[in-house]
Amino acid sequence: MSPFSLGTKILGTGALLLLLFLSVGLLLPGTWDAEATRLLPADRQAVMPFVDSPEGWRQWTPWPEGAVVRSGPEHGAGATLSWDDPDLGAGSFTLVRVDPGEVEYFVEVGDGSMQTHGTITLTPQDGGVLVFWHEHGDLGRNPLMGWWALSMGRAQGKELAKGLERLEGLVTGAGTTSAQPGDSPDQPTADSVPGR
Repeated sequence: MSPFSLGTKILGTGALLLLLFLSVGLLLPGTWDAEATRLLPADRQAVMPFVDSPEGWRQWTPWPEGAVVRSGPEHGAGATLSWDDPDLGAGSFTLVRVDPGEVEYFVEVGDGSMQTHGTITLTPQDGGVLVFWHEHGDLGRNPLMGWWALSMGRAQGKELAKGLERLEGLVTGAGTTSAQPGDSPDQPTADSVPGR
């Protein structure tokens, strides 16, 4: 006869499974990659104002509802938006490099443990400009974030594709409203804020 009651066995098994789940999550890499591509029927000069400044980005990507503060130059490297949202936490978006054909940015969220690096490349092609958007990030060393990173690339890839669709609407004049928090159907989530 076992010295442990049925309740003790159930609790012990549950604790063991939780420990196994967290241990595997800690071993999983917290990194992810996402990308999206879209051919816009416009030239590169028409697209650049939407990607070479934080205010341009705010017109076609969702942002947290909390206070958003701009610092640095209005356009180009060093232009920054910072926020402090009760749901998404504090963070910042900074343009690192702005060239005629490519924009590089960096996003940091919370205490800096979650970081995203991204680039948007504009390549002239027949019929317009090919926009290639790539992001890669690190969710930090956290057993839960390791599991989240497994699906983050796929989820963020969908968000990037939605963003490029909104960008096309602005560039072609088919969409003139900004992507704002709470807009349906693309309400901001941890995945929809640039770099999250």
